[in-house]
Amino acid sequence: MVSPEQFKAIDGELGRVELRDLTSSLQATGFLKVPPQNIADVSAAVPATVREVLVQEGDQVRKGQTLVILADQQIAQLQRDHIDARARLTYAKAELERQTELARNNVNAQKTMQQATADHASLLADVKAGAQVLRLWGLDPDKLEADDIRATINVSSPIDGTVAHINVNVGSRVGGEAPMVRVVNNSELHVDVFVYEQDIARVKKGQRVDLALTNVPGRSYTAEIFAIGSAFQSETKTLPVHAHITGDKTGLIDGMGVTAMIDLGNEKLPAVPTAAVVNSNGLDYVFIHTEEAHDHAEGEAHDHAEGEAHEHEHEAEEALHDHGHGTEPASAHDHSGPMRFQRVQVKRGVSRDGWTGVTFLQPVPSDAEVVINGAYYLMAMMTNSGEHSH
Repeated sequence: MVSPEQFKAIDGELGRVELRDLTSSLQATGFLKVPPQNIADVSAAVPATVREVLVQEGDQVRKGQTLVILADQQIAQLQRDHIDARARLTYAKAELERQTELARNNVNAQKTMQQATADHASLLADVKAGAQVLRLWGLDPDKLEADDIRATINVSSPIDGTVAHINVNVGSRVGGEAPMVRVVNNSELHVDVFVYEQDIARVKKGQRVDLALTNVPGRSYTAEIFAIGSAFQSETKTLPVHAHITGDKTGLIDGMGVTAMIDLGNEKLPAVPTAAVVNSNGLDYVFIHTEEAHDHAEGEAHDHAEGEAHEHEHEAEEALHDHGHGTEPASAHDHSGPMRFQRVQVKRGVSRDGWTGVTFLQPVPSDAEVVINGAYYLMAMMTNSGEHSH
């Protein structure tokens, strides 16, 4: 409770909470992610020994570019087996045609015809299976001839991208399980951020997202939401929101942690002048003018006013004196009696053009007057006088 003179001395001014068109945003955390089709783990189709590694980590590679050369006698043997199977298939095909012609003229036995058919089918399956294996190695089975047999194969990249990891060196023995090289294409890099259920209705496709790397302060990026997940994350009970990275992707790597600010656009939000919001012990408050306490002069307030209240008023004046403020009035309101103010905790929102969005954490009258100038000194006076109950 302060006198009008004290309120004038701190350039106190009253105003109302207003609905203001403010840019609203939502904070969330997440991580960078590359789609599965943009990550390739290159492995060996058969057991072999690494003869050459032709790339280094960080190299840009094109689809079809050779990454590693493998060598093994089995490679040559399988090529020879394929050529042999093709030759036997040619003979089996001719024999089947001959037996078919004889059967048409009722010359051969039915058993001979069946054997020729079975031999042809078996060899055809061998040739097709061998061709598939050769294609896995990057060899063209249709062009393979005896003069082309070699004991090495070139392992190439299946996608355009950057060499992220190399897990082998010259002389390494490799098989068909562990990847030798990982290639990552960051062109489709996106971010997954996780939004709580109560906020998901405010998030929409096309909204802008400002990103900051968790472990790299000072770098900022932008993204645009392209999809919203429909399944909750079991641990956090959040929904994933997917956003494409727009613009420069330099320095971004799959798996990096990010802090995201989702731009929700302009909303009509309850707001007060920024100076009305004061912080104390990490909490934000505004002061609400509750009454002019004329009745307190004769009632219970004066029971303590002779001692405690006047003592508070004296301490408040000392606090004002310490802050060195003048006495020119700034308030447009004419208050003749003591003025009572209530400190109300708020949740601070976005600020724009001198106004700050607020959410009151306890009920206040819709027409409540708010201290829009001088709140800092009221907080100091309250702290000095100990009037935390008001």
